[in-house]
Amino acid sequence: MKQILLLMIPGLLIGCANITGQTNFNEHIDTIEHHLTDADWEVLEEQGDHLKRLYEDEQWKLQLLGDEGEYEGLNIGINRFLKAIEEEDMIEAKLELATIQTLIDDIYSL
Repeated sequence: MKQILLLMIPGLLIGCANITGQTNFNEHIDTIEHHLTDADWEVLEEQGDHLKRLYEDEQWKLQLLGDEGEYEGLNIGINRFLKAIEEEDMIEAKLELATIQTLIDDIYSL
């Protein structure tokens, strides 16, 4: 019985490592930053849409962890980022991505 329990504990800990979603956001933002340096607008549009879906999937967690201004600001920032990508505005896209990263850091700072 002890051996089974010892084998299960690492699996449970690994499975809970990303329970809040912060890792997903940070990894995705890193990917977007890489594509921003290349100015690959088609890929950026896909990545932006994926970021929007990630926000929608994780929204209930964000509402529990952050205050209304933070998670609503994150939604606005993502929408502005998508618009900047659509307009191929590199400066605005970088600014909005920085805002998104700051809001995510604030939400998960607890």
